[in-house]
Amino acid sequence: MARNLLVLIAGFLISSSAWAADSYLCIADLTTGFSFDDSKNKWKSADFRSEKKLVITRAKQKLHAWEVKEAGDTRPGAICEKDFNEAGNLFCSGIFDLRFNSRKLRFLYVYPIGYWSDDDKGAMSREGDNTPALAIGKCTPL
Repeated sequence: MARNLLVLIAGFLISSSAWAADSYLCIADLTTGFSFDDSKNKWKSADFRSEKKLVITRAKQKLHAWEVKEAGDTRPGAICEKDFNEAGNLFCSGIFDLRFNSRKLRFLYVYPIGYWSDDDKGAMSREGDNTPALAIGKCTPL
């Protein structure tokens, strides 16, 4: 009986440690999206190397709950206005969007810039300068 109680408590502590973390390191496993083929002057689907590393930390400013930075960057690429919901989900937006579940330690990253926002006249970004992408991966509490 006492052993079962200890196992139950240990399991609770391990599962709640991810929920209680103040920061997470997230690494992409798979990345896909779209790229522009200059020689054919058209867009095509593409698979990208999964090099994306993100750091989710408590926000320094109290205007929002969390912020997400690409590893090595000092500026947040996305902010999370609200804290985790009761299902353990965190929703963040900015230059990129992030969905993260602290219970499963999985994330979905969306970089929506490119294609629809490119300008063939070069005023903003030349056609194909940005490549919309979607990545999935796992996170580790820090």
